[in-house]
Amino acid sequence: MTPENYYLINRIFFIIVVLTAIALSLWLFFIERRRKENQLFFLMGIFITIWITFGYFAHIGSDYSLALLWTKIAAASALFFLLTSFFFLKYFLVVEKISIVINSIILFLGLSIGGITIFTNLFFSGILSTEWGSLPQPGGMWGIYNIFAISMGIIIIFLSSKKYLRLSQGQRFKMQYFLVGFLIFLLMNIVFNTILPIFYQTYYLYQFGNYSTIIFLGLTAYAIIARELFGIRVILTQALVGVIAVLLLWQAIVAIPNWVEFAWKSAIFLIFLYFGYLLIQSVIREIQRRAELQKLYEEVDRLSRAKSEFISIASHQLRTPLTAIKGYISMLIEGTYGKLAGRTVPPMEKVYASNERLIKLVNDLLNVSRIESGTLRIDLEKTSLEKVISSVADELSIKANEKKLYLKWEKSPEPLPEVTVDPDKFRQVVLNIIDNCIKYTEEGGVAVKTEIKKPAKKWPQGSVLIEIKDTGEGMTKEELEKMFESFSRGKAGAKHWTAGTGLGLYIARKFTEIHGGRVWAESEGEGKGSTFYIELPVK
Repeated sequence: MTPENYYLINRIFFIIVVLTAIALSLWLFFIERRRKENQLFFLMGIFITIWITFGYFAHIGSDYSLALLWTKIAAASALFFLLTSFFFLKYFLVVEKISIVINSIILFLGLSIGGITIFTNLFFSGILSTEWGSLPQPGGMWGIYNIFAISMGIIIIFLSSKKYLRLSQGQRFKMQYFLVGFLIFLLMNIVFNTILPIFYQTYYLYQFGNYSTIIFLGLTAYAIIARELFGIRVILTQALVGVIAVLLLWQAIVAIPNWVEFAWKSAIFLIFLYFGYLLIQSVIREIQRRAELQKLYEEVDRLSRAKSEFISIASHQLRTPLTAIKGYISMLIEGTYGKLAGRTVPPMEKVYASNERLIKLVNDLLNVSRIESGTLRIDLEKTSLEKVISSVADELSIKANEKKLYLKWEKSPEPLPEVTVDPDKFRQVVLNIIDNCIKYTEEGGVAVKTEIKKPAKKWPQGSVLIEIKDTGEGMTKEELEKMFESFSRGKAGAKHWTAGTGLGLYIARKFTEIHGGRVWAESEGEGKGSTFYIELPVK
């Protein structure tokens, strides 16, 4: 590239950027001048215009003293642009409130360094004339200027990124325009104004780093105008289509002397414009659908949390009177308030059993609520699985005997290693599964045995496998797939145990997974019994 061509290209970019910056600033300001974000955007546009204008004339100027003054004014305007961008964040992106002291310090430093830049030679000491134009020479304290400018850029990115991560998917779209525009501006300034001049001595391109501000200004303006933004993919698609369209148009213009070539290249350009438009519209429609789905998801999530909260509150409120009822019924049956007549004892025992089922249901609902809300408390300690299983077997043996079923607990020939679990939670896992097996078994019984598994990649210290096998109704493949889901019950459940809720196995699975284990079931089919497995890592 010759210096003449460079000056021509530089002039074209200068005119386009300055006119665009002025037009955007005035347009947004007069649309709604009372809004703080519009006022600050207007100031950003003014400072960018001053920065680029004085930087351009300093670059092409031949008068040494004027070129140095214009360079200082351009550099100070760049700082004021960053300062305005910082305060713009407070109103447009609504970042966390920053104390008045910090705001005042940043404002004071920005204005002070800007003043020092204009009225002293500490940051810029002179001008070097080359065939590519005048280049500023750094002063003795040039590093302070750079440190403040870089710090402002980091603060802006940090604050907007921090806010971005806390927003919902729909709200993030608004942030993306500002972030992408600022990052592009920052990256291009680092490349053209720092890396190329320092490492490759390519000084004549530094003006193009300044021109990148128009990308930031344009994206931010679009974000202010378009309140319902569609996401960064629209920007990238539009940019890609625009770049390719410009290249095709340029190819057509270059071919003007050859009218045949100009005709077919123009046709390609027009066809591309049509399909590019369709591509952009399709991306917009897709993201609109995603935004609608996101809103629905957020609404479902809100309702789910409200449901869990309602269940939790209701369960707490129900458990207290049910516990009191249980106590009073127990005392009535035991004769604390006088001996009951013989015929009144069986009804009271039925009331007691029904109350027990209600208490279990409330406890199950409360556990489900805590699991789904993430508030379940786990108290881990070294626990003997043999003691847990023996305790459950002893408790449920009465229920098994009432149905004339066997409940065998086949202890392992070698002692089981202790595992780190919440004893109460894991006891409920074993109890729920064995109790479920007893409920849905009419003949035969339930056998429980354990096995120590060798160390594997997943569990380096090995694991303990508990096998619970019944001779009950069995399950189909479809029932096995849904067995451990909440409120899921198979045909046998609806047939033999109408009072069930389908929460026992779901709670067992969740409690096991919380302890880092897994639970599953197998069955050869209906009428062939089922086998449940609980595997826990040794740790």
